[in-house]
Amino acid sequence: MTTVEHVFAVVRDLILELKDVDEDAVTLDTNIESMEFDSLDFVEMQVVVQKKIGVALDPDSFVSRKIATLRQLCEFVVELKESAAVPA
Repeated sequence: MTTVEHVFAVVRDLILELKDVDEDAVTLDTNIESMEFDSLDFVEMQVVVQKKIGVALDPDSFVSRKIATLRQLCEFVVELKESAAVPA
């Protein structure tokens, strides 16, 4: 089962790789906007989440779901993973 903590670990590792930030500054409550991601960072996040978690992130989700924090992002990924696992 995919958990918020598991998704956060994956996302956090990626952020620490992409950005020059202190690891203590990257928490579940960190505002995504404060990370100053550019479009390539978002693409990289999509690729890593797809590879490591098996969830395709639609960039429009950030706008439509009003995803502002890393916690909201991680919860969204968990929801997507769980909804994909439910047999039709």
